[in-house]
Amino acid sequence: MRRLRGTAAAAVTALAVLAGCSSGSGNTPVAIIGGGTQASFAGDLLQPPTHEPSFTLEDTSGHQYDLRARTAGKIVLVYFGYTHCPDICPTLMADIAQALRESSTAVRRHVKVAFISVDPVRDSTTVIRTWLDHFDPSFIGLRGSIRQIIAVQHELGVPASQVRPHSKHGYTVEHSAEILAFTPDHLAHLLYTEGPTTIQDIKGDLAALVKEGKWGA
Repeated sequence: MRRLRGTAAAAVTALAVLAGCSSGSGNTPVAIIGGGTQASFAGDLLQPPTHEPSFTLEDTSGHQYDLRARTAGKIVLVYFGYTHCPDICPTLMADIAQALRESSTAVRRHVKVAFISVDPVRDSTTVIRTWLDHFDPSFIGLRGSIRQIIAVQHELGVPASQVRPHSKHGYTVEHSAEILAFTPDHLAHLLYTEGPTTIQDIKGDLAALVKEGKWGA
């Protein structure tokens, strides 16, 4: 079944995928995008695509990091999560990391993964770096104030994360499980509303995205 989305905001409004929920399954729509060639993807096609805003957050080395500028020319997967997430966050990070390990060198050098913490109280730069290194040391870890993170989520059309009290853990953070895939033209052409189904889905989509070239950049 072919799935097309009008905007990222419209896609996520129709979905209540929060931390603690399991990931779903994706299909493989076929579309003519990018350089005009035919490509098949497991993710949802965004038509029109979502523009990548310019924003700066703190990276795991403690420096200010402009994601748009620092990842120019790359395929960038952007995901909002937190290190205390019990299921979907570590699952997605592990799957993406494995997909990259199974990908060719040509694909790997064109892909960046950005994990943006929605839990700045517990997720210090050190905590984020240690957690991400379990999956892939090349993954970018970013953090900021709750106000900053919500502002970025708003610009990307992603539902704002919310802190909820929890009897055992003090609190948990409800957050959407979307992954936005930006291309070198600074547009997100794909949205994974609950994460790709399999590692092979991610691997196949990344290869197809890289093959599309500069996407008009």
